[in-house]
Amino acid sequence: MTTAKKSTKPSKESTNAKQTSRCWPGFEPVPGKSAHEKGSCKPKPGKKSAATKHADQKAAAASKLEKQGKPNPRRKAA
Repeated sequence: MTTAKKSTKPSKESTNAKQTSRCWPGFEPVPGKSAHEKGSCKPKPGKKSAATKHADQKAAAASKLEKQGKPNPRRKAA
């Protein structure tokens, strides 16, 4: 019986997946920047993810409370 050996080289598919997955969901790599370098990912244009929308809504509500001079009930006192 012969067993097939798996190749130790990464396939092109896995290499491409690694290149595009270096950024968070909703972000895309910036050309000319190396991986993990500051500014190497930028937000994708178009639709925002549900998490991003939720974070924006929370920030807007907190800003509105601050402008009105009301304490934010979710903010911990320092």
